[in-house]
Amino acid sequence: MPAAPGKTLTVLSRGSARHLLLLVIVLLILDQVTKLVVRRWLDPHELIQILPFFRFEHVQNNGIAFGMLDGHSFLITLVDAVIVLALVAAAVMVRDNSRLALPMALLVAGSVGNLIDRIINGNVTDFLHFKYWPAFNLADSFIVIGVALLAVRLILTPNTDSPQTDS
Repeated sequence: MPAAPGKTLTVLSRGSARHLLLLVIVLLILDQVTKLVVRRWLDPHELIQILPFFRFEHVQNNGIAFGMLDGHSFLITLVDAVIVLALVAAAVMVRDNSRLALPMALLVAGSVGNLIDRIINGNVTDFLHFKYWPAFNLADSFIVIGVALLAVRLILTPNTDSPQTDS
């Protein structure tokens, strides 16, 4: 798709794409290793109290956020896979990689991490549990941080695509 006159379509350079891929791989390894440790060392629903407001608790989440859609694992896995494909495509085609590469890497790593769980285990392993908040995992954290960074960067960066008006 050609860019509009005066505009350039920036695709990740090979170096930037490698850095993005390396970051995604490192985050995926962190996510998968922590979940593996939890599955090996804690029985389902077993917990280790760390602080009065925080514990490690092995939760097998068959649904999505907060356990919604429990029992619809095939549909969730299918939708998850489509989202991962869309995120990977978006990560490759970001227009301004200096501000969007990190949030996209976090979103891709988090989404792929949870998708791997769904495909291999049939559920997502959650284990970080703060009092008054449902258990979650590193992949969930990557997604939340990625969305927050993306929102902040999009809000704080002026939109250069809109036409300029003279007053």
